[in-house]
Amino acid sequence: MNITTGRRRLGLVSVTAAAALVLAACGGTDDGGNGDATGGSTGGSTGGSSGESVTLNLATMAIETTPNGKVSQWFFDELESRSDGRLTVDVTPPESICKGPEIAECVRDGRADLGVSIPDYTPQLFPTTSIVTVPFLAENQQAVMKALWDVNTSNADAQAVWDNNGIELVGAWPVGRLVMGSKDEVRNINDFGATRWRVTGPYLQRAFQDVGANVVALPAAETYEGVERGVADAVAWTLDGAVDYKLMEQLPYWTDPGVGHYTTFSMWINPDVYAGLPDDLRAIFDEVREEFNNGQGMAQYGDAAAGQCTTMFDSDRIEQFTRWDDAATAEWSDAIGDSLQAEWVTAAEEQGLANAQSYLDEYLAALESSGDDTVDPVIACVDQFQDR
Repeated sequence: MNITTGRRRLGLVSVTAAAALVLAACGGTDDGGNGDATGGSTGGSTGGSSGESVTLNLATMAIETTPNGKVSQWFFDELESRSDGRLTVDVTPPESICKGPEIAECVRDGRADLGVSIPDYTPQLFPTTSIVTVPFLAENQQAVMKALWDVNTSNADAQAVWDNNGIELVGAWPVGRLVMGSKDEVRNINDFGATRWRVTGPYLQRAFQDVGANVVALPAAETYEGVERGVADAVAWTLDGAVDYKLMEQLPYWTDPGVGHYTTFSMWINPDVYAGLPDDLRAIFDEVREEFNNGQGMAQYGDAAAGQCTTMFDSDRIEQFTRWDDAATAEWSDAIGDSLQAEWVTAAEEQGLANAQSYLDEYLAALESSGDDTVDPVIACVDQFQDR
């Protein structure tokens, strides 16, 4: 039987004796999705070729050519491979049904079964993953992804938030280490001057504003034109901004200020859809999800980000890609202090996370104990530029 799942289960309709049973559901999204996955099955169960078949409708804002698109596509490909084609994901075109800021709600109300988006759009739903938006806390991508997964699946207060909000976490991963693109070289906070910076996320915006920077908010898709028209002069982004949003055409100076990771992409599933999966397919989903959060997701990211670096390295539009020295990073970090962590604790509790300070302590401990020493793609890219 072929079953397309959705939250609004209206019943099964028999079509013919040989036809599948169908449950109607719709899904769509914002900026991308597909992307050729790298890597492959690391072993484990397969679903076999018999039994019910399920197609999950996806809403995504991850452009298929970006590392975030590659990360999510690995997950979808593994579901299909390990289930012998019985568990598949329909990757709908970007924003075909749900805009990026609406994707979480689309998953909650059943317009989509799976969603991939940035939780910053709806921070009231995701206080547990918003901790990544506090700058200067995390340097290692895989450590962040694993810490988020471990703490959100072991901390009772975090689990209560997910249950109360009617959405289930599949995985959350950093969108990439923060880099800054500008028309002139920026070596420290004293070079911010009167420059208008396109910055996203309340805590990162505060980090800029607290040292005197001028901040403007622009959606990703409008930033190229915004820089062209002078709405913004510079950007704080990831390598996606330089390459996939083509800002290296306008901004020749790029640098890593040492902020680290500052926000996440997340994948969610509708809880009713997840619970309604046949037992064997749900077991495959769980198996892939564990591997996704424990190394495979970020392995795909690293491979794709290396390609972005090559694009930048080969471009004649980029004058330099550097990193701030430790003293310049420390000057900014010291100016912020622990104030943003304290603000996060207050906001997270207002958004429904009980004992937020305890959650923060567990998250920081999980980061420290990760033991992962993978070189971040941005760090590797800057090293490559230094040898150019």
